[in-house]
Amino acid sequence: MLIGSPASAAEKLVVTYGPLNAGVGIDDLETLVNTGEASGSLKFYLGLAGLDPAMLRQVLAMELGASSDFMDGMLNSQSGDQLLAQMSEVVHLPPDRPAIQVLKSNEQSYQEPSDADNRAALRTALIEAAADRKVTVLEVLQHYPSEQVYVDAAKLIRFANQFQQTSPSP
Repeated sequence: MLIGSPASAAEKLVVTYGPLNAGVGIDDLETLVNTGEASGSLKFYLGLAGLDPAMLRQVLAMELGASSDFMDGMLNSQSGDQLLAQMSEVVHLPPDRPAIQVLKSNEQSYQEPSDADNRAALRTALIEAAADRKVTVLEVLQHYPSEQVYVDAAKLIRFANQFQQTSPSP
């Protein structure tokens, strides 16, 4: 299993969109939340995408009140496992080899992390993030039990659109 100890917490967020990917240091995200300033590669990618750093800061710092015990119980239920399955399609462990290495080697035999490993990694991050009785997106990323945490932007957009369509409008 790919799940590690807290010492192997995420250092880098890798956002993928099809074959493209961009990496941002978790410390750059922490700086944004703590100071409001985008730094390093985050500043570059936000500018390139035309995104407002304040909006990303708000998303990263949004709080959900929950204890570790509550989170553990909820995520170990049938509906919690379904939620983890959906979320782990968007937020997941890194592939065992970068796509470019697979293309260069002309090999077809590399493995993506299993669905069970992806759900377990996300479950761990959510439970550990709730240790202070609140959960933020930044804390989940900080507690992700892998040096890199991958976010599939195309699936995130689809997930957000589905959520918007099912949410009651004011």
